[in-house]
Amino acid sequence: MLATIKAAVRGQTLPPVNVLVFAAATFGLIAALLDWALLRDRRNIVLPVGSAPSGAAAAGVGEKATESRETPPTDPVVESARLRPIVFREICPPPVATGLSFYGGVPVGPAQLTWPRVRNKPGDAPLSFIMQWDCTELAGQDVTGLLPQNGVLYLFCDLTWGEPFDFQFIHMPGPINGSQELPVPPDLPPVYGDDGAYKVPYCSPWIAKDGQNVPCLLPKWPFSPTAFAYPASSNDALFWNDGEAVGEALLRVEHTEGVPQVTPRDEARQMPFARPFAAFPHDYAAVRVVASKVLDQLRRPASWLLREASEEQRQAKFQIWRDEAAALYASAATHSPAAGVAQSLSDDIWKWIEGLEAVLMLRWGALVEECVNVSLGLGSEAAGALPADLVGVCAENHKLASVRSLKEKRSLHAPCPNHMFGPPSFVQGHVEEHLEERVLLLELSSREPIGLEFGEGVLQFMIRPAELRDRQFDKAILVASAY
Repeated sequence: MLATIKAAVRGQTLPPVNVLVFAAATFGLIAALLDWALLRDRRNIVLPVGSAPSGAAAAGVGEKATESRETPPTDPVVESARLRPIVFREICPPPVATGLSFYGGVPVGPAQLTWPRVRNKPGDAPLSFIMQWDCTELAGQDVTGLLPQNGVLYLFCDLTWGEPFDFQFIHMPGPINGSQELPVPPDLPPVYGDDGAYKVPYCSPWIAKDGQNVPCLLPKWPFSPTAFAYPASSNDALFWNDGEAVGEALLRVEHTEGVPQVTPRDEARQMPFARPFAAFPHDYAAVRVVASKVLDQLRRPASWLLREASEEQRQAKFQIWRDEAAALYASAATHSPAAGVAQSLSDDIWKWIEGLEAVLMLRWGALVEECVNVSLGLGSEAAGALPADLVGVCAENHKLASVRSLKEKRSLHAPCPNHMFGPPSFVQGHVEEHLEERVLLLELSSREPIGLEFGEGVLQFMIRPAELRDRQFDKAILVASAY
């Protein structure tokens, strides 16, 4: 750029490429100076509140912010909510009798609760059930007094990403005695719409659509709402901090009995290829998980598979394996995924799996772990056959935070959890416009262990304190953005 300026001053003729480079650099510099001038005092200005109606979504893609935003909310109620997030401590393995706080499954409530349907899209399809909270449990963790003190709070959503985005919070007040599972609408669509076969572990997109058998319900995972003191300091931002202080706080929330030194997760993932326990595959969900994995691996077979055979022989064998996996999947799909597999049939299926060792041996431990986790989330009839050590490994994946060993160095793993109150994550969106006068009613992002799959998307539901206090959940707004 300097050479270009000198040449211009001397009256020399410049090649076109140099002129373009000079122009680009100049405009880039001007843009940067304008950005700096506009944004240097951004931390100290009051951002305007957006006018998005209930259910509106702002979608975008960007990088997570690392800069500090030091201005705290001015409303004391908003501030107290920000400093006392409520996280959801997942219970794994799920108990036989679960409470009224859980993700997925069938909502439990009074007979007068009506399953909500879409309002902003064509048709009249029922919304997917996401989660519910026992309000008595919530009230015990709420320092603001804003959340309902009794009854049950529900969230239903449209699980197809994009605008318009339908959602509905419903509060059913009063005693919870006599609650029962709601009748599932017969026209409830498959979870995640056309993407369901890609996002449900026991489904395959490499099967004809009419045979994919994608479920209409998310897996059920009970949790305990738990508040903790968010480690704030003068340098903290208004957005969730993934730093060590917050991670250590989550670790203490998860491990009330004392923080362990290391988790057994890595050892399980390195499991050698072998039948992991006598009943495996133990239910039809596990059969479908394995068949789906075979179909996925054989879409583009590794070059080293059957390397000693001719290319024609290789392709013929791959097609036989694909056909067998598709037939096994189709047979399993005629049964409930949670139904147990008879031991004799399980033995026969295992013999077939053994013949595919070359296809399945890489990350075999992760595949077995996924089968076990799916079974727990479905309330499998064969859950009693699952070994305690594998259940323990799965339980680690559900923790808010865990400590791992990385080359003899302690490694803390504590991703931003789903939470009520507290700071929101910073993603490409406009949630910062609402932080002065609204509290974070709920933030949801992808949680593979419990079957919540939004990709890089984050759902942030915001509501004014007065609206929350008056149970005006229809006034909640949604910022739906993506990293």
